Amino acid sequence: MNRSKTLDLTRGNIGKVLLAFILPIMAGSLIQQLYTVVDAVVVGRFAGKAGLAAIDSVYTLFKFPLNFMSGLSAGATIVVSRCFGASDEHRLCGSIRAAFAISVVLGAAFSLIGALAAPVLLNIMHVPDDIKAQTLIYVRIYFGGLWTMTFYNMLAGILRAFGNSKSPFYILIACCVVNIAGDLFLVGVLHTGVAGAAAATVLSQFISVVLALRSLSKTYPGHDLLRLAFDRKEIWQMLSIGAPLALQSILFPVANSIIHAAINKMGTDVIAAWAVCGKLDMFIWLVADSMAPALSTYTSQNIGAGRTDRVVRGDLTGAAFSVGAVGLISLSLFLFPEFLGGLFVTAADKAVLSPMIVHFMRMMAPFYVFYAVAEAFSGACCGTGDTVRPMIVTLLCTCGLRVVSIWLILPRFNSMDCIVWIYIASWIVTGLAFSWMFARKARRLPPVQAQDVSPA
Repeated sequence: MNRSKTLDLTRGNIGKVLLAFILPIMAGSLIQQLYTVVDAVVVGRFAGKAGLAAIDSVYTLFKFPLNFMSGLSAGATIVVSRCFGASDEHRLCGSIRAAFAISVVLGAAFSLIGALAAPVLLNIMHVPDDIKAQTLIYVRIYFGGLWTMTFYNMLAGILRAFGNSKSPFYILIACCVVNIAGDLFLVGVLHTGVAGAAAATVLSQFISVVLALRSLSKTYPGHDLLRLAFDRKEIWQMLSIGAPLALQSILFPVANSIIHAAINKMGTDVIAAWAVCGKLDMFIWLVADSMAPALSTYTSQNIGAGRTDRVVRGDLTGAAFSVGAVGLISLSLFLFPEFLGGLFVTAADKAVLSPMIVHFMRMMAPFYVFYAVAEAFSGACCGTGDTVRPMIVTLLCTCGLRVVSIWLILPRFNSMDCIVWIYIASWIVTGLAFSWMFARKARRLPPVQAQDVSPA
Protein backbone atom coordinates (compact mmCIF):
# COMPACT_ATOMS: atom_id res chain seq x y z
CA MET A 1 0.00 0.00 0.00
CA ASN A 2 1.18 3.53 -0.79
CA ARG A 3 1.13 5.02 2.72
CA SER A 4 1.96 8.50 1.37
CA LYS A 5 -1.56 8.56 -0.07
CA THR A 6 -3.20 7.73 3.25
CA LEU A 7 -3.64 9.37 6.64
CA ASP A 8 -3.12 7.02 9.57
CA LEU A 9 -5.57 8.23 12.20
CA THR A 10 -4.12 5.80 14.76
CA ARG A 11 -0.88 7.76 15.23
CA GLY A 12 0.29 11.28 15.92
CA ASN A 13 -1.32 14.31 17.49
CA ILE A 14 -5.06 13.65 17.68
CA GLY A 15 -6.16 17.24 17.07
CA LYS A 16 -3.88 17.68 14.06
CA VAL A 17 -4.82 14.43 12.32
CA LEU A 18 -8.54 15.05 12.89
CA LEU A 19 -8.34 18.56 11.45
CA ALA A 20 -6.30 17.32 8.47
CA PHE A 21 -8.99 14.70 7.84
CA ILE A 22 -12.15 16.72 8.50
CA LEU A 23 -11.36 19.99 6.70
CA PRO A 24 -11.41 18.50 3.15
CA ILE A 25 -14.73 16.80 3.97
CA MET A 26 -16.24 20.11 5.05
CA ALA A 27 -14.82 21.91 2.02
CA GLY A 28 -16.24 19.23 -0.27
CA SER A 29 -19.68 19.64 1.28
CA LEU A 30 -19.46 23.39 0.75
CA ILE A 31 -18.57 22.94 -2.91
CA GLN A 32 -21.57 20.65 -3.38
CA GLN A 33 -23.84 23.27 -1.81
CA LEU A 34 -22.44 26.07 -3.97
CA TYR A 35 -22.73 23.93 -7.10
CA THR A 36 -26.43 23.34 -6.45
CA VAL A 37 -26.98 27.10 -6.43
CA VAL A 38 -24.99 27.62 -9.65
CA ASP A 39 -26.79 24.75 -11.36
CA ALA A 40 -30.17 26.27 -10.50
CA VAL A 41 -29.04 29.65 -11.86
CA VAL A 42 -27.91 28.14 -15.19
CA VAL A 43 -31.09 26.12 -15.67
CA GLY A 44 -33.28 29.04 -14.61
CA ARG A 45 -31.57 31.49 -16.96
CA PHE A 46 -31.53 29.25 -20.03
CA ALA A 47 -34.39 26.78 -19.54
CA GLY A 48 -36.80 29.15 -17.81
CA LYS A 49 -39.21 28.57 -14.98
CA ALA A 50 -40.53 25.43 -16.69
CA GLY A 51 -37.04 23.90 -16.55
CA LEU A 52 -36.62 24.83 -12.91
CA ALA A 53 -40.03 23.41 -12.09
CA ALA A 54 -39.28 20.19 -13.99
CA ILE A 55 -36.12 19.60 -11.95
CA ASP A 56 -37.50 20.71 -8.58
CA SER A 57 -40.69 18.67 -8.96
CA VAL A 58 -38.74 15.41 -8.79
CA TYR A 59 -35.87 16.51 -6.52
CA THR A 60 -36.94 14.25 -3.65
CA LEU A 61 -37.42 11.32 -6.03
CA PHE A 62 -33.68 10.76 -6.29
CA LYS A 63 -33.04 11.27 -2.59
CA PHE A 64 -34.31 7.84 -1.61
CA PRO A 65 -31.96 5.63 -3.70
CA LEU A 66 -29.03 8.01 -3.21
CA ASN A 67 -29.57 8.27 0.55
CA PHE A 68 -30.00 4.51 0.79
CA MET A 69 -26.73 3.88 -1.02
CA SER A 70 -24.97 6.56 1.04
CA GLY A 71 -25.97 4.62 4.15
CA LEU A 72 -24.56 1.40 2.73
CA SER A 73 -21.39 3.24 1.71
CA ALA A 74 -21.00 4.49 5.28
CA GLY A 75 -21.24 0.89 6.48
CA ALA A 76 -18.58 -0.18 4.00
CA THR A 77 -16.34 2.68 5.17
CA ILE A 78 -16.53 1.43 8.75
CA VAL A 79 -15.53 -2.12 7.73
CA VAL A 80 -12.68 -0.97 5.46
CA SER A 81 -11.44 1.49 8.12
CA ARG A 82 -11.15 -1.29 10.68
CA CYS A 83 -9.23 -3.54 8.27
CA PHE A 84 -6.92 -0.65 7.40
CA GLY A 85 -6.31 0.13 11.07
CA ALA A 86 -5.53 -3.53 11.76
CA SER A 87 -3.17 -3.67 8.71
CA ASP A 88 -5.03 -6.81 7.60
CA GLU A 89 -4.19 -6.75 3.86
CA HIS A 90 -6.14 -9.91 3.04
CA ARG A 91 -9.40 -8.77 4.62
CA LEU A 92 -8.87 -5.22 3.37
CA CYS A 93 -8.72 -6.34 -0.25
CA GLY A 94 -11.71 -8.64 0.22
CA SER A 95 -13.81 -5.94 1.87
CA ILE A 96 -13.09 -3.45 -0.94
CA ARG A 97 -14.12 -5.99 -3.59
CA ALA A 98 -17.28 -6.81 -1.64
CA ALA A 99 -18.09 -3.08 -1.40
CA PHE A 100 -17.69 -2.77 -5.15
CA ALA A 101 -19.98 -5.76 -5.70
CA ILE A 102 -22.72 -4.22 -3.51
CA SER A 103 -22.41 -0.85 -5.21
CA VAL A 104 -22.41 -2.16 -8.77
CA VAL A 105 -25.33 -4.56 -8.32
CA LEU A 106 -27.59 -2.21 -6.36
CA GLY A 107 -26.60 0.84 -8.41
CA ALA A 108 -27.44 -0.92 -11.66
CA ALA A 109 -30.74 -2.14 -10.19
CA PHE A 110 -31.76 1.36 -9.08
CA SER A 111 -30.84 2.78 -12.50
CA LEU A 112 -32.82 0.17 -14.43
CA ILE A 113 -35.89 0.21 -12.18
CA GLY A 114 -35.95 4.01 -12.00
CA ALA A 115 -35.67 4.49 -15.76
CA LEU A 116 -38.40 1.93 -16.51
CA ALA A 117 -40.75 3.10 -13.76
CA ALA A 118 -40.31 6.82 -14.51
CA PRO A 119 -43.84 7.42 -15.91
CA VAL A 120 -45.42 5.82 -12.84
CA LEU A 121 -43.15 7.76 -10.49
CA LEU A 122 -44.12 11.07 -12.11
CA ASN A 123 -47.78 10.28 -11.56
CA ILE A 124 -47.08 9.47 -7.92
CA MET A 125 -45.25 12.81 -7.57
CA HIS A 126 -48.22 14.63 -9.20
CA VAL A 127 -46.00 16.34 -11.77
CA PRO A 128 -48.10 18.90 -13.71
CA ASP A 129 -49.02 17.96 -17.27
CA ASP A 130 -47.41 21.04 -18.79
CA ILE A 131 -43.92 19.96 -17.64
CA LYS A 132 -44.41 16.19 -17.56
CA ALA A 133 -42.80 15.48 -20.96
CA GLN A 134 -39.52 17.23 -20.24
CA THR A 135 -39.50 15.97 -16.65
CA LEU A 136 -39.80 12.40 -17.94
CA ILE A 137 -36.73 12.88 -20.15
CA TYR A 138 -34.81 14.39 -17.24
CA VAL A 139 -35.74 11.56 -14.87
CA ARG A 140 -34.83 8.81 -17.35
CA ILE A 141 -31.42 10.30 -18.11
CA TYR A 142 -30.72 10.94 -14.43
CA PHE A 143 -31.79 7.45 -13.36
CA GLY A 144 -29.85 5.97 -16.26
CA GLY A 145 -26.67 7.42 -14.79
CA LEU A 146 -27.56 6.87 -11.16
CA TRP A 147 -25.14 3.93 -10.94
CA THR A 148 -22.22 6.37 -11.43
CA MET A 149 -23.32 8.36 -8.38
CA THR A 150 -23.72 5.31 -6.15
CA PHE A 151 -20.40 3.89 -7.33
CA TYR A 152 -18.61 7.18 -6.68
CA ASN A 153 -20.08 7.42 -3.16
CA MET A 154 -18.68 3.96 -2.42
CA LEU A 155 -15.27 4.84 -3.88
CA ALA A 156 -15.12 8.09 -1.90
CA GLY A 157 -16.04 6.21 1.27
CA ILE A 158 -13.23 3.71 0.71
CA LEU A 159 -10.70 6.50 0.10
CA ARG A 160 -11.79 8.18 3.34
CA ALA A 161 -11.47 4.84 5.13
CA PHE A 162 -7.75 5.06 4.28
CA GLY A 163 -7.73 8.53 5.85
CA ASN A 164 -7.58 10.06 2.37
CA SER A 165 -10.16 12.84 2.44
CA LYS A 166 -8.19 15.13 0.11
CA SER A 167 -8.64 13.06 -3.06
CA PRO A 168 -12.48 13.06 -2.84
CA PHE A 169 -12.29 16.82 -2.28
CA TYR A 170 -10.16 17.39 -5.38
CA ILE A 171 -12.41 15.07 -7.38
CA LEU A 172 -15.48 17.04 -6.26
CA ILE A 173 -13.87 20.23 -7.54
CA ALA A 174 -13.21 18.64 -10.94
CA CYS A 175 -16.71 17.16 -11.00
CA CYS A 176 -18.34 20.51 -10.29
CA VAL A 177 -16.28 22.30 -12.95
CA VAL A 178 -17.25 19.68 -15.55
CA ASN A 179 -20.89 19.82 -14.47
CA ILE A 180 -21.12 23.60 -14.69
CA ALA A 181 -19.27 23.66 -18.02
CA GLY A 182 -21.58 20.93 -19.30
CA ASP A 183 -24.64 22.89 -18.16
CA LEU A 184 -23.42 26.04 -19.88
CA PHE A 185 -22.65 24.21 -23.13
CA LEU A 186 -25.57 21.80 -23.33
CA VAL A 187 -28.24 24.04 -21.83
CA GLY A 188 -26.90 27.50 -22.67
CA VAL A 189 -25.37 26.93 -26.11
CA LEU A 190 -27.15 23.88 -27.54
CA HIS A 191 -30.45 24.70 -25.79
CA THR A 192 -31.12 21.09 -24.80
CA GLY A 193 -33.06 22.14 -21.71
CA VAL A 194 -33.35 19.86 -18.70
CA ALA A 195 -32.15 16.89 -20.75
CA GLY A 196 -28.80 18.66 -21.11
CA ALA A 197 -28.70 19.41 -17.39
CA ALA A 198 -29.24 15.73 -16.59
CA ALA A 199 -26.63 14.66 -19.16
CA ALA A 200 -24.08 17.11 -17.72
CA THR A 201 -24.65 15.70 -14.24
CA VAL A 202 -24.22 12.09 -15.41
CA LEU A 203 -21.09 12.97 -17.41
CA SER A 204 -19.49 14.72 -14.44
CA GLN A 205 -20.30 11.78 -12.17
CA PHE A 206 -18.82 9.31 -14.65
CA ILE A 207 -15.61 11.35 -14.71
CA SER A 208 -15.59 11.38 -10.90
CA VAL A 209 -15.76 7.55 -10.94
CA VAL A 210 -12.77 7.37 -13.29
CA LEU A 211 -10.76 9.80 -11.14
CA ALA A 212 -11.69 7.99 -7.92
CA LEU A 213 -10.65 4.63 -9.37
CA ARG A 214 -7.36 6.15 -10.45
CA SER A 215 -6.80 7.59 -6.98
CA LEU A 216 -7.64 4.28 -5.33
CA SER A 217 -5.25 2.39 -7.61
CA LYS A 218 -2.46 4.76 -6.54
CA THR A 219 -3.38 4.41 -2.87
CA TYR A 220 -3.66 0.64 -2.99
CA PRO A 221 -1.57 -0.50 -5.99
CA GLY A 222 -0.90 -4.05 -7.09
CA HIS A 223 -4.42 -5.39 -6.47
CA ASP A 224 -7.09 -6.28 -8.99
CA LEU A 225 -9.81 -4.46 -7.07
CA LEU A 226 -12.20 -4.27 -10.01
CA ARG A 227 -12.64 -8.03 -9.87
CA LEU A 228 -15.94 -8.22 -8.03
CA ALA A 229 -15.94 -10.67 -5.14
CA PHE A 230 -19.29 -11.92 -3.88
CA ASP A 231 -17.91 -13.07 -0.54
CA ARG A 232 -21.05 -13.73 1.46
CA LYS A 233 -19.35 -13.12 4.82
CA GLU A 234 -17.92 -9.75 3.82
CA ILE A 235 -21.11 -8.66 2.06
CA TRP A 236 -23.26 -9.68 5.02
CA GLN A 237 -21.05 -7.76 7.44
CA MET A 238 -21.26 -4.61 5.31
CA LEU A 239 -25.01 -4.93 4.88
CA SER A 240 -25.57 -5.57 8.59
CA ILE A 241 -23.64 -2.40 9.45
CA GLY A 242 -24.80 -0.29 6.50
CA ALA A 243 -28.49 -1.26 6.34
CA PRO A 244 -29.48 0.59 9.57
CA LEU A 245 -27.70 3.70 8.28
CA ALA A 246 -29.44 3.30 4.91
CA LEU A 247 -32.84 2.95 6.58
CA GLN A 248 -32.16 6.02 8.71
CA SER A 249 -31.12 7.97 5.61
CA ILE A 250 -34.37 7.33 3.76
CA LEU A 251 -36.70 7.80 6.75
CA PHE A 252 -35.21 11.12 7.82
CA PRO A 253 -36.48 12.99 4.71
CA VAL A 254 -39.93 11.48 5.27
CA ALA A 255 -40.14 13.01 8.76
CA ASN A 256 -38.91 16.37 7.51
CA SER A 257 -41.45 16.29 4.66
CA ILE A 258 -44.24 15.90 7.22
CA ILE A 259 -42.94 18.95 9.09
CA HIS A 260 -42.63 21.00 5.91
CA ALA A 261 -46.20 20.11 5.02
CA ALA A 262 -47.22 21.70 8.34
CA ILE A 263 -45.07 24.77 7.64
CA ASN A 264 -46.73 25.16 4.23
CA LYS A 265 -50.02 25.76 6.05
CA MET A 266 -48.61 28.82 7.83
CA GLY A 267 -48.74 31.08 4.79
CA THR A 268 -46.39 32.37 2.11
CA ASP A 269 -44.61 34.91 4.34
CA VAL A 270 -43.77 32.30 6.97
CA ILE A 271 -42.61 29.84 4.29
CA ALA A 272 -40.32 32.49 2.78
CA ALA A 273 -38.89 33.51 6.17
CA TRP A 274 -38.24 29.86 7.08
CA ALA A 275 -36.57 29.30 3.71
CA VAL A 276 -34.15 32.15 4.46
CA CYS A 277 -33.41 30.62 7.87
CA GLY A 278 -32.56 27.40 6.03
CA LYS A 279 -29.99 29.30 3.97
CA LEU A 280 -28.52 31.01 7.05
CA ASP A 281 -27.94 27.84 9.07
CA MET A 282 -26.52 25.90 6.12
CA PHE A 283 -23.02 26.09 7.63
CA ILE A 284 -24.31 24.59 10.88
CA TRP A 285 -25.33 21.41 9.07
CA LEU A 286 -22.18 21.46 6.94
CA VAL A 287 -19.89 21.40 10.00
CA ALA A 288 -21.91 19.02 12.17
CA ASP A 289 -22.77 16.56 9.39
CA SER A 290 -19.13 16.37 8.27
CA MET A 291 -17.93 15.46 11.77
CA ALA A 292 -20.10 12.32 11.93
CA PRO A 293 -18.37 10.33 9.13
CA ALA A 294 -14.98 11.69 10.21
CA LEU A 295 -15.33 10.34 13.75
CA SER A 296 -16.82 7.13 12.43
CA THR A 297 -13.67 6.52 10.36
CA TYR A 298 -11.38 7.67 13.18
CA THR A 299 -13.03 5.36 15.72
CA SER A 300 -13.07 2.37 13.39
CA GLN A 301 -9.41 2.76 12.40
CA ASN A 302 -8.25 2.99 16.01
CA ILE A 303 -10.35 0.04 17.17
CA GLY A 304 -8.96 -2.01 14.28
CA ALA A 305 -5.42 -1.05 15.31
CA GLY A 306 -6.10 -1.90 18.95
CA ARG A 307 -5.55 1.76 19.89
CA THR A 308 -8.66 2.06 22.05
CA ASP A 309 -6.77 4.47 24.32
CA ARG A 310 -7.05 7.04 21.50
CA VAL A 311 -10.73 6.46 20.77
CA VAL A 312 -12.35 8.41 23.59
CA ARG A 313 -9.80 11.23 23.49
CA GLY A 314 -10.18 11.59 19.74
CA ASP A 315 -13.98 11.44 19.77
CA LEU A 316 -14.16 14.06 22.54
CA THR A 317 -11.70 16.24 20.62
CA GLY A 318 -13.76 15.94 17.45
CA ALA A 319 -16.96 16.74 19.33
CA ALA A 320 -15.26 19.78 20.88
CA PHE A 321 -14.15 20.99 17.43
CA SER A 322 -17.70 20.63 16.12
CA VAL A 323 -19.32 22.32 19.12
CA GLY A 324 -16.79 25.17 18.97
CA ALA A 325 -17.30 25.81 15.25
CA VAL A 326 -21.09 25.50 15.50
CA GLY A 327 -21.07 27.76 18.56
CA LEU A 328 -19.24 30.52 16.68
CA ILE A 329 -21.62 30.26 13.72
CA SER A 330 -24.60 30.25 16.10
CA LEU A 331 -23.32 33.39 17.82
CA SER A 332 -23.14 35.17 14.45
CA LEU A 333 -26.67 34.06 13.62
CA PHE A 334 -27.92 35.28 16.99
CA LEU A 335 -26.22 38.68 16.81
CA PHE A 336 -26.69 39.54 13.12
CA PRO A 337 -29.81 37.75 11.82
CA GLU A 338 -31.35 40.90 10.33
CA PHE A 339 -28.23 41.79 8.34
CA LEU A 340 -27.60 38.21 7.17
CA GLY A 341 -31.25 37.58 6.35
CA GLY A 342 -31.39 40.82 4.41
CA LEU A 343 -28.93 39.38 1.90
CA PHE A 344 -31.62 36.98 0.71
CA VAL A 345 -34.68 39.24 0.49
CA THR A 346 -35.65 42.27 -1.56
CA ALA A 347 -36.11 45.69 -0.02
CA ALA A 348 -39.85 45.42 -0.59
CA ASP A 349 -40.07 42.12 1.35
CA LYS A 350 -37.66 43.06 4.12
CA ALA A 351 -40.22 44.83 6.29
CA VAL A 352 -42.41 41.73 6.42
CA LEU A 353 -39.81 38.94 6.48
CA SER A 354 -36.97 40.37 8.61
CA PRO A 355 -38.86 40.36 11.95
CA MET A 356 -39.76 36.69 11.48
CA ILE A 357 -36.22 35.76 10.41
CA VAL A 358 -34.75 37.51 13.46
CA HIS A 359 -37.29 35.86 15.76
CA PHE A 360 -36.77 32.32 14.43
CA MET A 361 -32.97 32.57 14.32
CA ARG A 362 -32.70 33.91 17.88
CA MET A 363 -34.94 31.09 19.08
CA MET A 364 -32.80 28.39 17.45
CA ALA A 365 -29.24 29.77 17.66
CA PRO A 366 -28.55 28.85 21.33
CA PHE A 367 -29.51 25.22 20.72
CA TYR A 368 -27.60 24.26 17.54
CA VAL A 369 -24.76 22.92 19.71
CA PHE A 370 -26.98 20.02 20.79
CA TYR A 371 -27.23 18.98 17.13
CA ALA A 372 -23.43 19.17 16.84
CA VAL A 373 -23.06 16.91 19.89
CA ALA A 374 -25.60 14.44 18.51
CA GLU A 375 -23.89 14.14 15.12
CA ALA A 376 -20.38 13.82 16.58
CA PHE A 377 -21.26 11.09 19.08
CA SER A 378 -23.54 9.35 16.56
CA GLY A 379 -20.57 9.00 14.20
CA ALA A 380 -18.34 7.83 17.05
CA CYS A 381 -20.85 5.17 18.14
CA CYS A 382 -21.29 3.94 14.56
CA GLY A 383 -17.51 3.65 14.27
CA THR A 384 -17.59 0.91 16.92
CA GLY A 385 -19.52 -1.23 14.43
CA ASP A 386 -22.89 -0.78 16.15
CA THR A 387 -25.20 1.09 13.76
CA VAL A 388 -28.51 -0.38 14.96
CA ARG A 389 -28.70 1.47 18.30
CA PRO A 390 -27.70 4.85 16.79
CA MET A 391 -30.37 4.32 14.12
CA ILE A 392 -33.00 3.61 16.78
CA VAL A 393 -31.99 6.68 18.80
CA THR A 394 -32.12 8.92 15.72
CA LEU A 395 -35.46 7.59 14.52
CA LEU A 396 -37.06 7.84 17.97
CA CYS A 397 -35.53 11.03 19.36
CA THR A 398 -35.39 13.04 16.13
CA CYS A 399 -37.81 11.70 13.53
CA GLY A 400 -40.33 10.14 15.92
CA LEU A 401 -40.40 13.07 18.33
CA ARG A 402 -40.92 15.54 15.49
CA VAL A 403 -43.69 13.59 13.76
CA VAL A 404 -45.57 12.80 16.99
CA SER A 405 -45.28 16.44 18.10
CA ILE A 406 -46.61 17.66 14.76
CA TRP A 407 -49.60 15.33 15.11
CA LEU A 408 -50.36 15.82 18.82
CA ILE A 409 -48.91 19.15 20.01
CA LEU A 410 -49.04 21.45 16.99
CA PRO A 411 -52.88 21.30 16.66
CA ARG A 412 -53.17 22.78 20.17
CA PHE A 413 -50.99 25.83 19.39
CA ASN A 414 -51.09 26.04 15.58
CA SER A 415 -48.13 28.40 15.38
CA MET A 416 -44.75 28.55 13.72
CA ASP A 417 -43.16 29.07 17.14
CA CYS A 418 -44.45 25.64 18.12
CA ILE A 419 -42.79 24.06 15.07
CA VAL A 420 -39.50 25.80 15.91
CA TRP A 421 -39.65 24.49 19.48
CA ILE A 422 -40.31 20.98 18.10
CA TYR A 423 -37.05 21.21 16.16
CA ILE A 424 -35.20 22.51 19.23
CA ALA A 425 -36.61 19.78 21.47
CA SER A 426 -35.49 17.10 19.00
CA TRP A 427 -31.92 18.48 18.99
CA ILE A 428 -31.75 18.57 22.78
CA VAL A 429 -33.21 15.08 23.31
CA THR A 430 -31.06 13.52 20.57
CA GLY A 431 -27.90 15.25 21.81
CA LEU A 432 -28.44 14.04 25.36
CA ALA A 433 -29.31 10.51 24.19
CA PHE A 434 -26.14 10.18 22.13
CA SER A 435 -24.02 11.63 24.95
CA TRP A 436 -25.35 8.89 27.22
CA MET A 437 -24.81 6.21 24.56
CA PHE A 438 -21.24 7.36 23.91
CA ALA A 439 -20.43 7.35 27.64
CA ARG A 440 -21.66 3.76 27.92
CA LYS A 441 -19.68 2.60 24.90
CA ALA A 442 -16.55 4.39 26.13
CA ARG A 443 -16.63 2.35 29.35
CA ARG A 444 -16.96 -0.91 27.42
CA LEU A 445 -14.12 -0.49 24.93
CA PRO A 446 -11.69 -3.43 24.81
CA PRO A 447 -8.21 -3.01 26.34
CA VAL A 448 -5.35 -1.44 24.41
CA GLN A 449 -3.53 -3.87 22.13
CA ALA A 450 -0.86 -1.58 20.67
CA GLN A 451 1.20 1.39 21.82
CA ASP A 452 1.71 4.61 19.92
CA VAL A 453 5.24 5.97 19.88
CA SER A 454 4.10 9.28 18.37
CA PRO A 455 3.12 12.28 20.49
CA ALA A 456 -0.59 12.45 21.29
